[in-house]
Amino acid sequence: MTSNPLISSSFNKLDVSLAALFSVLLSGCYPPLGNCSATYEDEIEMTPEEFAEFQHGGMPVLDGDTTAGPTTSAGATDASTTDASTTDASTTDASTTDASTTDTTGGVVLSDEETCQVVCQSVGEEHGALRSCEVAKAPTKVTVTCVYPAYCEGRRHASVASRGHGSDAEAAAAWLARAAHDEAASVHAFHALAQELAGLGAPAELLARIDAAAADEVRHARVVADAARARGAEVTPPACVAVAERDLLAIAVENAVEGCVRETWAALSAAHQARFAAEPAMRSMYVEIAADEARHAELAWAIDAWLMGQLDVAGRAEVAAARQAAIAELDASLQRLEVPALQRLGVPSAAVATRLCAELDAALWSRAA
Repeated sequence: MTSNPLISSSFNKLDVSLAALFSVLLSGCYPPLGNCSATYEDEIEMTPEEFAEFQHGGMPVLDGDTTAGPTTSAGATDASTTDASTTDASTTDASTTDASTTDTTGGVVLSDEETCQVVCQSVGEEHGALRSCEVAKAPTKVTVTCVYPAYCEGRRHASVASRGHGSDAEAAAAWLARAAHDEAASVHAFHALAQELAGLGAPAELLARIDAAAADEVRHARVVADAARARGAEVTPPACVAVAERDLLAIAVENAVEGCVRETWAALSAAHQARFAAEPAMRSMYVEIAADEARHAELAWAIDAWLMGQLDVAGRAEVAAARQAAIAELDASLQRLEVPALQRLGVPSAAVATRLCAELDAALWSRAA
């Protein structure tokens, strides 16, 4: 393998391009080690009557769900291991708030927690395993917040205010629709980042590479959206908002999280899809995307190296801590995402994803000073 000066400048111990590293990891030749979660939320609003219908085993049609922005709340309850449909009413302790109760007609009434899971599973089957859920009750409205693990498809920026949503499409189509949204969001993210870095005096060569990456993402968004629509999914465009001027540290922290961790993982995931997608057309599409995304991940590390050079010791420590937190946040989502339809797209299974993430941590992230 030839030495890559970009990576060497960021990591004194690593002399390999990310594309070459990904190839090694996908061959299964790297020992498993390490830890690696991004999540997204669906917020479903309904009337108290609709919630009560769910509690009594009904499935009312809802039309008020919206997709909220990403969350990184640590320690969220893992609700995916609780199957409300198999609750044994005869052994349930009715004195606890989590227990099912029996109504006057003899039917089983689910607890709020169990109903929460039923609602989330009924509207978010395409998202994979449920991570946690919450119920907030008001006199005229009940809000159920469902938290799902999420793969990261492309770079985000503080000005991107939306998450892709799969609507009512089947799992693979919904996944592609979210991916297309995130690829389109990356276009805006790169343009916004280039403006911010130009204002900080970043090298022209770095800015040119960011512009080239944005052009790549335009192409990615188009081809992934075409694939999603071919499967019957609707693709929503990203929503963007203006953000106040940010200092160098805030940009460095975002780049460490979105670029060095999430975009780098997305690049490895795309490389896996390029090899293992069931359909030749899907493999072909991701061969091109994976090559581009590996360069984008290397760009993120180059940006990291330049920004870290402008920061003091305390600032560098804050960036490093944010990167480590993002790595820790990635693992739980990968462990819980197990949707067979996605494996046909080449998305790694939960077991493979956690292994790859651990190996990427050992080979790359843990070496970042």
